[in-house]
Amino acid sequence: MNFNQFLKGLAIWLIPVVLVWLLVTPYYNLFLTTATNNVLRLSEIGNKTSVRRHDDHHLLINRTDLKLKTSTGHVGSVRVTDVQFNSLLMALLFLAVPGVPFKRRMQALGWAMLALVFFHIILLFFWVKFTLATQLGSWSSENFSSLWQNFWGLGKHLLDLPFKFAMPLVLWVVFFFDKIRPQPQPEP
Repeated sequence: MNFNQFLKGLAIWLIPVVLVWLLVTPYYNLFLTTATNNVLRLSEIGNKTSVRRHDDHHLLINRTDLKLKTSTGHVGSVRVTDVQFNSLLMALLFLAVPGVPFKRRMQALGWAMLALVFFHIILLFFWVKFTLATQLGSWSSENFSSLWQNFWGLGKHLLDLPFKFAMPLVLWVVFFFDKIRPQPQPEP
């Protein structure tokens, strides 16, 4: 892969990708909130936990069996935009690959985005479980063993830090390994 062409592609695609991301983000965040709520309902007996949209960028975590002293009635919140901003990096990487037809780049980006959607839903699910297991003081200790508190905490932190940043790069390599690996130089 020609590194200079790749940098040029990044520069060309930066503004269009950011503009599309800014336009799509409120709708994608709403989708992620709804999907996370559905996963929570599937994972819980009694359906006491739910998430709802607070604004274009945040979701609120609610629990029906808790008597809360807050005026909002929620037990926590998550900035959904922070969870899914890595889609920017992935779109840039996929669109900037030189020497690949545009149609192939878009197809690969579509499949990679689908994988990233599932990752975002799982990450939000872990955020909610982490909040319930570790952020509610004595209620968390009474309802989650230390093993589950550690599981949800470690899972959330791993998914939110290293995996979130690595995911676009891993998918990029999976789809374009043949183009980005160093080419053997012919012997003189």
